[in-house]
Amino acid sequence: MNLTAVNVAYDYTEKNFNTADFKHKLEKQPTNEPRIFLTGNQAVAMGKVLGGCRIQTYYPITPAADESEYLEAHEILKTRSGQEAIVVLQTEDEIAAINCASGACLTGARAATSTSGPGFSLMAEGIGWAGNNEVPVVVTYYQRGGPSTGQPTRHSQQDLRFAMHAAHGEFARIILASGDIAECFFDAAEIFNLAEKYQMPAIHLLDKGMANSSQTYPVFDYSKVKLDRGLIVGEKDLEGKTYKRFEFTESGVSPRAFLGTKNAVQWYSGDEHNEMGNINEEPSVRKNMMDKRLKKIELINKEVPAEFKFNFFGDRDSENIVVSWGSPKGAIIEAINQLKDEGYKVGFLQVRMVLPFPSAQIKELLTGKKRIVDVEDNATAQLAGVIAENTTIKPTHYILKYTGRPMMVTEVYDALKDIMDNKAAERQVLTLGA
Repeated sequence: MNLTAVNVAYDYTEKNFNTADFKHKLEKQPTNEPRIFLTGNQAVAMGKVLGGCRIQTYYPITPAADESEYLEAHEILKTRSGQEAIVVLQTEDEIAAINCASGACLTGARAATSTSGPGFSLMAEGIGWAGNNEVPVVVTYYQRGGPSTGQPTRHSQQDLRFAMHAAHGEFARIILASGDIAECFFDAAEIFNLAEKYQMPAIHLLDKGMANSSQTYPVFDYSKVKLDRGLIVGEKDLEGKTYKRFEFTESGVSPRAFLGTKNAVQWYSGDEHNEMGNINEEPSVRKNMMDKRLKKIELINKEVPAEFKFNFFGDRDSENIVVSWGSPKGAIIEAINQLKDEGYKVGFLQVRMVLPFPSAQIKELLTGKKRIVDVEDNATAQLAGVIAENTTIKPTHYILKYTGRPMMVTEVYDALKDIMDNKAAERQVLTLGA
């Protein structure tokens, strides 16, 4: 479509204008900086490989399948140590995809699955199984328009609440939301460290706006990615000992041995269990095991630095703060920069880690602000609700969009300016985009 548009414009210009009088010329610009051009899907795939992912499962679905297909095209990897492989497995459905990935994790592989809303619906019970068994499986979740089939090729941020609460019961999980393609890359690598270190399912939450966007970046600094596999024990560590896969510990994190490790007999089931993994429903065991799993949330809150959980742009001391997550990031930053040039002071808080939610830090940043503007691509202001639940602070204004089209700078700028000038209603719904 882009090539067609260029050719039509070129032909029209050639026929209707005297090109001999056209004086403008594009000069080649020198650069000494190597750059890379890629989509969000490709950035995630590359980040996974760098982060040590060696098993990827999936069932084809828009817009997630592009990531797995890109990995399939590069299954044999050239590394400094020689050649390595990533196994990409197309399963019969998403139920099989999540369970295959969990099984691979138990053997010691870093494994992930990738899907969108309808597929994640099918994965819900498998996510619960992984939560019950403290499996560090990674789910890359690309949001699209819903409910049901909804808008399969359109953009959305409607699934935040679903990702937070999918599967019955209560268990610990990590949700990390990227805001641009560079974050897609580095988060896709780092989320494996979080999943393994804290031994729980981790969801990398993205949206259509990033998945299929293309952007040029300086080549990423791969040295920033360090692998942390957490508390792993091997054969020698367990000599003469009785291995307890779900051992009660002060932190809640138990020693993890891979399936097949000598001296490490272990059991996994969907039922509640004791420290060995055997099914057990005694009240004291149930309470202690629930507490053990949930205790790790406190550990994440304590150990993961604030600068990883959220970003702040613009004027930190401003009485006007925009809060958002995911792909609206770019439009918001450009809009507040335009407002700054006009004399307005605005700050922007980008929430990245949604679970566990950084309640104390977010509350400190928002307390006492005159205007708090929530910007999201959904109808019910889902992040705003999460913030209110965790901090008791509600936004004063909402800028929402749910047409299936991403945020545009122009409409975000206009909506924010009306708020700054006290000309806006509490809730504005944006509609630009064909």
